[in-house]
Amino acid sequence: MLSGSYFEVALRWHADRRWRKSPRRNRHKAEYEFLRTLRSAPAGGLFIDLGANVGDVAARALKYGMRVIAFEPDPVARRVLLARLGSDNRLTVIPKAVGGSARTATFHQSPGIEDVGVTIGSSLVQSSFHAGGSTFDVEVIDIVEFLVGISEPIVAIKMDIEGAEAECLEAILDAGIHQSLGKIFVETHERFSPELDERIGLLRDRIAREGIQTINLDWG
Repeated sequence: MLSGSYFEVALRWHADRRWRKSPRRNRHKAEYEFLRTLRSAPAGGLFIDLGANVGDVAARALKYGMRVIAFEPDPVARRVLLARLGSDNRLTVIPKAVGGSARTATFHQSPGIEDVGVTIGSSLVQSSFHAGGSTFDVEVIDIVEFLVGISEPIVAIKMDIEGAEAECLEAILDAGIHQSLGKIFVETHERFSPELDERIGLLRDRIAREGIQTINLDWG
């Protein structure tokens, strides 16, 4: 995501609007809306990056003057994130996962984790991509408790947590706190399992039925 400048992203989206059958139309729209949200936010606004990985999205938020809270439980990705952006005092990195409840859980890495590019698949949710990979215990933060505990407006949240988005979104919607949050941009991972596909489908139906405009499920 976020390949190119704001103006390049905007051009892609406006081109997609003319070519309605573009296979990446929704993704480009989400990217455009994300950057537009950051550009219009006041300097020093708060952005939350759930699943920051090596910091590509966090870096863009910092460029737009945001303060960033970044969650990244994978130690390989987190080392790169800190090496790239750790000197910026506007960035807070939390080495934990997020979920629908507070707990200790198994975190799954794909084989070949020494290649930092593989870390994009690290997840609380086990799938076939993790066969032969490493596992370790990680602390999971209750996403609702964390968000409720923030005493200032949140400009935007990016959620790319490899399947755990289902439990987080269910908890956020059930608690009704989405009404007080900023824009939420989510990458979904229906391909991981039939069970996850069903849950994401129900979430899409619920968001549409309730007319929720602040949650975008087309980030990835």
